[in-house]
Amino acid sequence: MKTIILSILIILSAFILRGQSVHEANFIHGEVMVQLKNKAQLPIILKSYGLTKKHTISDRFNIYLLKFDDSRTNNNAVIELLTNSKSVVNVQNNHYISLRETTETIPNDSLFNQQWSLLNTGQGGGVPGADIDAINAWDITTGGTTALGDTIVIAILDGGSYLAHEDLDFWKNHSEIPNNDIDDDNNGYVDDYDGWNAYTHSGTIPNDSHGVHVSGIAGAIGNNNVGITGINWKVKILPVVGDSGNESIVVEALSYIYVVRERYDQTNGAEGAFVVTDNCSFGVDYGQPEDFPIWEAMYDSLGQLGILSMGATANRNWDIDEVGDVPTGFTTDFMISVTNTTSSDLRFGSAAYGDTTIDIAAPGTNIKSLGLNNYYTNKTGTSMATPHVTGAAALLMAAADSAFMLEYKNNPVQGALLIKNYLLKGADQLEDLQGIIVTGGRLNIFNSINLMLNIPKLKTNIDSVYKELLINTSDIDSLIITNSGGDTLVYSITITDQPEWLTLSQYEGAVAAEDSSIIIMHYNSNNIDTGYYSCIINIEAEGINSKSIPVSMYVYDNVGVTDVKSISVVKVFPNPCDTYVNFDFYIPKAGILTIEIYNQYGKIVHFDTKTVNMGINNFLWDNKTKQAGVYYYRLMYNDILAASGKIVKM
Repeated sequence: MKTIILSILIILSAFILRGQSVHEANFIHGEVMVQLKNKAQLPIILKSYGLTKKHTISDRFNIYLLKFDDSRTNNNAVIELLTNSKSVVNVQNNHYISLRETTETIPNDSLFNQQWSLLNTGQGGGVPGADIDAINAWDITTGGTTALGDTIVIAILDGGSYLAHEDLDFWKNHSEIPNNDIDDDNNGYVDDYDGWNAYTHSGTIPNDSHGVHVSGIAGAIGNNNVGITGINWKVKILPVVGDSGNESIVVEALSYIYVVRERYDQTNGAEGAFVVTDNCSFGVDYGQPEDFPIWEAMYDSLGQLGILSMGATANRNWDIDEVGDVPTGFTTDFMISVTNTTSSDLRFGSAAYGDTTIDIAAPGTNIKSLGLNNYYTNKTGTSMATPHVTGAAALLMAAADSAFMLEYKNNPVQGALLIKNYLLKGADQLEDLQGIIVTGGRLNIFNSINLMLNIPKLKTNIDSVYKELLINTSDIDSLIITNSGGDTLVYSITITDQPEWLTLSQYEGAVAAEDSSIIIMHYNSNNIDTGYYSCIINIEAEGINSKSIPVSMYVYDNVGVTDVKSISVVKVFPNPCDTYVNFDFYIPKAGILTIEIYNQYGKIVHFDTKTVNMGINNFLWDNKTKQAGVYYYRLMYNDILAASGKIVKM
């Protein structure tokens, strides 16, 4: 009887799934959840239907998350096939759970119901859902700080702001004493306590209704029972005055943004500002990019620090590909150019476009935001669309995990370009934008955050290798590459100055989510002299994934390596560290000690060689000026590797 009931339930569930498929818009395409009668049947299911296991949901109940290429088939077809399999108990789509809105995602700000760009319910005659999907993104983060504790700052390059506004949290330069006519922090700017005014070359920020309106869209304080909600609820705003037809003023303003972020990096956050993006809601109609090389070069320079720049395109029904524009006609990789959409998900009639020049659209029509004297006003234009993207870039930085942020700090260029890619790739495709802008879509911050969080993540079983090998012999080790992320990891491996004594069983491959790949490392000391050898294995993968593994081999004869063995265990503390690391060890007799410290890309950041005496020895590495991240050390005694390992700098 139970078997009959179970069969009926399976048939009914398959009928319901197929019958309701037209209503199930809120599921992940290319994924299905399946429950099997027996876990041993999983490999057969995968092979028979061309599926891949993404994740084990419940080992106890034999429930798995499977994935497939949705460009070749669809969820309904896969569900129907699996429903007919005798091995399957249940199969269904993997749904997004976002239908019940909570008080955590709906802020209590009094004017939030007028902010259709963040939550469009059809208010004012708009189309429900024609928004950037902010409330679902806020389930993940509401902004403010990174996973490493950096306070995120957005630079608004405009005509000024309103520093007394109740709904903004402005950055302050606490290393500067205001109004004393002295450059207290020696950053080249006198009295820049509130920011910088490139018009007057001073720290005076004038009141400006446009600048404060733009600032509110990106970062008005959220959930404070006041006014509106910014895309970021807790972000700091850095006002920089410089929206001028005089290009030298624009360049000075951009240069100030560079200096405060550079100072932050150089002082490990003690001074400056962790600016991750800047907003420019102005430009030059008909501007030809080749006539503005210095302005564009400033965007490239900011990109080297990891800063993305956002540019508002012209408020004209123009094809920028044809007529030109500055800055949105620039070809720099570090700027995102933005046009304007309405609450009906249509391009605003007087907003420019360009199939190769304008990257993305965002809401910019009748946008409620801040005004002077704590008032709130509506404005329309690409100036209003652009800070939506600026705020979204900063929100992505708040959503990123610590691994991403460590990689971003070690490689800010690649990190910034990945953030740009997630913003563009996450756009909702709109018929009205197809073929006229690069993405063909309107910003969706929830999509972009999910793209970032589901990237493949590379891990290895080893961080460094030391091998002792008798001359004219061979040995092997295992290098295990694990993907702890949510998508397939495609990797390639190179070995710096590929030596003859080390080869790998494979140099490229793909690892499914929550899976591993085992690579055999072959060592061979035939026909080489005794002594110390080293190289670095470099693993590269899509996205910000990378790994450098130092490999050291000591080839000896029958005498052995007693000198190395006689050094005591090296104590490395504190580890993790923030400003310095101590190395303590015991030396049995005088000799030559060499210490090398290098980053994960194989670049030496510290090198020291000295004569040491018998007894307890100490070495201090002062790293307060070094970026946070992973470093490796090698300690050699009389040219023989004595110790190696990893240091984590916070």
